Amino acid sequence: MRNAKVRQRIAAGKLHLRIRDLRNLGMKSERMLAEIGVRTADELRRRGAVRAYAELKRAGAASSLNVLWALAGALEPWPEGRHWREIARGDAR
Repeated sequence: MRNAKVRQRIAAGKLHLRIRDLRNLGMKSERMLAEIGVRTADELRRRGAVRAYAELKRAGAASSLNVLWALAGALEPWPEGRHWREIARGDAR
């Protein structure tokens, strides 16, 4: 994802990322997020990690803070992401 051409295509709207394409997230995360109406990486980005996590908790889909760290890491910096452990250890958490 660190490829400049990929970033340009995303910015131009020519490439759409799936949730499972984001760092830290996979098929299981994609299914969980679909339960709360988040079906694309752009929707997740607009909703934000904290709001999405809170909605997952209310829906009973998220069981640990690691989900929050994974969501935050997937979205920051966009679109490369950071490993969820970096977020969990960081001061910004």
